[in-house]
Amino acid sequence: MSSRTPALRNQLIVLPELLAERVESGPHAARFFLSLAETLDLKLYKVMSMGTPPYSRPTLVAVIFYAMYSGYFEYESIVRFAGDSIGAQWILNGMKMPSYKTVERTINEILSELDSIFVQVLHLCDQQELIGGERGYIDGVKVKANASKHKAMSYEYLEKKTIRGKEDLKTLFAALKDVVDGWELAGEAFDDAAMEDAYDVHGGLRKIHKDALGERQERVFNRDFDETAGLSRPQSEKPWEESRMDEIKGGLRILENVSPEEQDEAIEILNNIAFVHKRVSHMEDAKEELEEKWKAANGNKKIPAERQINFTDPDSCIMTTKHHGVQQCYNNFAIVDDRANIILGCYTSNNPVDQVSLAPCVERTEQTYGSLDGFQLGADAGFFSANNISYTMGKGIDFYASYAEAEWQYAKDKFKYDESTDTYICPGGSALSAPKGSRGGKIRMYSNDEACGSCEFQNDCTKAKDGIRKINRDMEGDKLREEARKKPAARKVQKS
Repeated sequence: MSSRTPALRNQLIVLPELLAERVESGPHAARFFLSLAETLDLKLYKVMSMGTPPYSRPTLVAVIFYAMYSGYFEYESIVRFAGDSIGAQWILNGMKMPSYKTVERTINEILSELDSIFVQVLHLCDQQELIGGERGYIDGVKVKANASKHKAMSYEYLEKKTIRGKEDLKTLFAALKDVVDGWELAGEAFDDAAMEDAYDVHGGLRKIHKDALGERQERVFNRDFDETAGLSRPQSEKPWEESRMDEIKGGLRILENVSPEEQDEAIEILNNIAFVHKRVSHMEDAKEELEEKWKAANGNKKIPAERQINFTDPDSCIMTTKHHGVQQCYNNFAIVDDRANIILGCYTSNNPVDQVSLAPCVERTEQTYGSLDGFQLGADAGFFSANNISYTMGKGIDFYASYAEAEWQYAKDKFKYDESTDTYICPGGSALSAPKGSRGGKIRMYSNDEACGSCEFQNDCTKAKDGIRKINRDMEGDKLREEARKKPAARKVQKS
């Protein structure tokens, strides 16, 4: 390795250091990603039938992987990283990095083959015995979407705002008719003509505002700004804003029937009509999109009033995160093998509830990794439900999930069910039974009027007006949950 003296900037290096000395002398991420890119079998590697490829696709893919691994994801930043990074230069091996446009196209092609890449990487991990295939766990993390939570509305509020906006439009049209005199148009013809003029006014005023803002910025930040020229300044004795306003007024049909004294008021009303109409149209489109997506996923079930839609990113949803409070998020899930923490499958949802995402995450994992039959799968309390227990049993998965215990000493889980007598034993020691007529039902209600009437804990145990504590039991679901709670302890006994 050559030696250098940093203080001598004009020194001559007779034997320059090789990139290989830096990269190949020990483990290096650049070597890994080059090897991975050359191993993958991708459609984007196909040689074009005409012309000569200007670069090696596997080499470029390796550079992109290495750049993303280093935290660079935008096209231009990847190109800059490739010029600065020793590892990227070693991968390129003299190949010139293409433009960021080519990098953008390549990344889009990589994304189109992402499933194939994922499956091939899993196969490589399996060959290296990094996947045990016996035990794993599922968990989720809420990731903030590229959208503001302030751009979201609930379905109920969206309906109310849409109705209110249409009422505001009616009020504005009525106010406009009061200042228009003698126009032969009426009804829908009047509304259509007024709407056309309204959008002309709205667009013109926005252009004036934008130009005025641009001129103000030039005046502040440009030392060579010419005060006599300005931006788009017409040759007129009037201020340019007034001249532009006169141009807008000259193109409006409706002002021909408005007195000069009321024209400014008419302009303001027209601008408000266009503004409100744009908002109402935007909300109607969002409402229709929400209804279509809900129907596709849930059929004819009624949309919950609190169901959210975001105007910037309609697919995301408002969720409560662990460290950042309420945010506009996606809920991302993964099933991970326990040997080397290799992700076997993943699933992204806009539902903040973890329970409903276990089944689709398992199905997604079966598509990328294969069957989970015989697999031991662990989860936290967010996935503990009768539906998930039943689903995993049907898949042959040995499912273990922690469960939340209520702090309240008289919660349902503090009442112990005795299957032999079909009774619940309350914390006070009394037995609650179900009426004989309900014995065959799927849902049974258990109570003991006599015991509750004389119980010293009655006021703490129930808020019912009659003072009787009642326990509802789902004969299928509660049994599954109870067995799942006993399962870890039973397995521990078997091992010992």
